Amino acid sequence: MGSKIVPSSERKHEVEGWRQGRPVEDPEKVKRWGLVTAMPSEYLVHVRRGKVTSRSGQGASCFKWPWESVALVPTSLQKIRFTADQVTTEKVGLEVEAMAVYRIADPLLAFRVLNFSYPERAQEKLDQTLGALLVGATRRIMATLSVEEVLQKRKSALAEQLLADLAPVVGGTGSPNDKTAAGWGVVIDAIEIEQVRVQSERVFKAMQAPYRAELDQRAALSQLATERDVATRKAEDHRALGEAQATSNQAVERARLRAAAALAAERMELERQEADARTAARLDAIARARQEAEAESAERVASQERARLEAEAELAVQQVRLAAIRAKAAAAHAEAEATAALRKLQSGVDREQGLAQAEVELRRAEAAVRSAEAEARVLTAKQLPALASAVGQKIGEVKITHYGDGQPFAPVVGAVEALVDMARGMGSGAK
Repeated sequence: MGSKIVPSSERKHEVEGWRQGRPVEDPEKVKRWGLVTAMPSEYLVHVRRGKVTSRSGQGASCFKWPWESVALVPTSLQKIRFTADQVTTEKVGLEVEAMAVYRIADPLLAFRVLNFSYPERAQEKLDQTLGALLVGATRRIMATLSVEEVLQKRKSALAEQLLADLAPVVGGTGSPNDKTAAGWGVVIDAIEIEQVRVQSERVFKAMQAPYRAELDQRAALSQLATERDVATRKAEDHRALGEAQATSNQAVERARLRAAAALAAERMELERQEADARTAARLDAIARARQEAEAESAERVASQERARLEAEAELAVQQVRLAAIRAKAAAAHAEAEATAALRKLQSGVDREQGLAQAEVELRRAEAAVRSAEAEARVLTAKQLPALASAVGQKIGEVKITHYGDGQPFAPVVGAVEALVDMARGMGSGAK
């Protein structure tokens, strides 16, 4: 068995010197002289010549001289967690974890009980003392209770009893000048039992056995009731389902018949609408065909009229062209006849001129021939001996072709023939 006390805050402790192991104090709160100021959650106690001065008060401040005493008493809420274990009247070991909330309600009374010249040390001492009282009172109360009372009536059996036992001890209403005042000036506001634990696991299981058996029985009965309810509900659901199915089938059949009738009516309406639409479409088609035929007929008439007009215009153009061609042909014929006549006339003139020119030329040729014959005779007479000797050998081979007496050069040919005969004769004489 054991106990544990956890103060509201973990404090640092001195590790050396004459204060080794004690909490580290704030230098501003324990200085020998100077200005000391309390926080709003602290009560300043100023003592001069053994009496509390008027400078004391909540959150007050004063100037401390070396021969004076000043203490700062915290008035804020403090919290202590403690653990206590104890054997109950049934010889069963239990462990209780609890929390106590306290505060210093009368700082002047607490200042008389605890030495707040060192505030951290005084606070730690108060926590330890109050925790020890709480643990001892808890053990004492648990020793007079049963396990079930501790487990089920923790508030009324433990917490309230602890408050009733400790409140008169730590509380008080005295004053600094009242030497007979009781209490510490501390008020415990609340004590809460956080957890109760059975230390023996075997005992805990044995304690749970009846409850577990009862719970198992309740669970089994609940399961049976649940199964029965489920079976009953299944049967009801099955019957309701059958009825609902039948009703649904009837409703479905009625709905199907109504849907079929509606579908048939809708189909007839659609067919009527389609027939009307087809009739309207046919009438529209006929009307469009008639309009198209009329338009096509009008277009054909207009086209024929345009073709007739174009043909008449083309015929007129052709007639004009034919008249022009005929006029051109007549002019060309007349021009050809004129040209032919002119050519015929020109050819006659040219022929007459040619004949006259030919006659003149003939006369000139005849005169030239005669002159040539005379000159030839003279030349021949002069050169005849030499010529005879030169050509005497070959003269027999000379051939003279005569084309008739009507040719212009016939006299020349005759002269040549006479000359050749003469040469031949002279040649033969020379031999």
